[in-house]
Amino acid sequence: MQRKIFEMLALLLIVSIGFWCSGCEGDTSNSPLQLPENYRRSEMAQTNRINVEVYFDATVSMKGYTTLAAGNVYRTLPDLLSDIGSSMGEIKFYCFGENITELKGREYRKFSSSEPYNEIITAVHNVVDKSDSTHLSIIVTDLFESEADWSNISKKIRDKFFANHLSIAVIGIRNSFNGEIFDVGLNAAKFQYDSYDYPYRFRPFYMLLLGPESAVKNFMQKFKERQTLPNDTGYLLLSENLSDSASDSNKMTLEMPENFFVEEKLNLTDKSIKEFGVDKLGAPASLTWSFSYDPPLGACMLDMAEMNSDVKIFALNDSEWELLPDSTAEVTLKPVEGEPNKFTVEITLMPERNFKEGQINFVHVELSPSEKGYLMPEWVRNWNMPNVDVDPANFDGSKTINLIHVLSSLKDSVFATSRPALFNLNFIVDLR
Repeated sequence: MQRKIFEMLALLLIVSIGFWCSGCEGDTSNSPLQLPENYRRSEMAQTNRINVEVYFDATVSMKGYTTLAAGNVYRTLPDLLSDIGSSMGEIKFYCFGENITELKGREYRKFSSSEPYNEIITAVHNVVDKSDSTHLSIIVTDLFESEADWSNISKKIRDKFFANHLSIAVIGIRNSFNGEIFDVGLNAAKFQYDSYDYPYRFRPFYMLLLGPESAVKNFMQKFKERQTLPNDTGYLLLSENLSDSASDSNKMTLEMPENFFVEEKLNLTDKSIKEFGVDKLGAPASLTWSFSYDPPLGACMLDMAEMNSDVKIFALNDSEWELLPDSTAEVTLKPVEGEPNKFTVEITLMPERNFKEGQINFVHVELSPSEKGYLMPEWVRNWNMPNVDVDPANFDGSKTINLIHVLSSLKDSVFATSRPALFNLNFIVDLR
């Protein structure tokens, strides 16, 4: 009798488990929610090691950086690049003029002397073509390009780096110089220039860094720490990220929401995305976030009065995200009084109008500078010389011809692919 009772209880338990499992198959509330394709956060792998390739411009115009002893960073540059690059990963060296040649063994150390600089044509665009976008590429040059075709170089950098969410940086160093400067003015004049030992006459050379943002920033910081001479040095970082601290909600502070309440009933795999419900559909609702703007080394300056907001709202309809036609929202950026570099962003919506009732809604909010509000560092303007015909007696070799044009073309390439964002936020509003 006891055995029959035990068998009946066991059968009942099996049936109960079957019904419970059957119910689980139809319950999708615990299934991971897939976000709209364009707004899924791409996680870039952070590696401690990265391959580094250094390309020395071997044209005659670079020879003058090696000739004077005083105030000379360039003479120690090959060894410094080797030290920093080796600390980051495997490093290789190349030189280029019209073509690119790999330097074997310790050959790269020759570039601290004037001997190797005998190329006539400068083809930076060939280096960009050869560079591996998964590596860190460093191009040492005076920014001269044969036929002044920097628009072509900018296009190549845009397509290969910015379009793939990578970054570039420019490090400019004013160095003692005694040598020839070519293609000045409309008549492509040649000048002999001697800075002597006067720092105010030093001539800039540049390092272009291209690759994953973490590697670019890491190299810049290491170079700054290792720079022992007091030469004027300028840093410029061009990236789709304006700040390390305002890229998602995990790095911001949510103030008291109005007509929103925090929920956690969806199984969101991206924990930077917050989930909210609404108290009253017919009343305005707002969220206020505070964040610090901490510009990284070399970041462009921002005019906070020249910011554009972009809001997109989607509703989940039968497993498909539908972009809603009315994505209007009021986005207000304000500085926090008494706290430099701290801001609040308030987002105000009308739930009844902006969202679809009974569905999951996804909100994307972006705050970006206009091109007018994305400003070059001051050193770029100070080191620039317009490409006009000049009297040899008044020629200023301490400046770089068309520097603003060259670096502005790179800055414009960022806007042509992925506009840099100061504030980039995604959140869910569940109205089921």
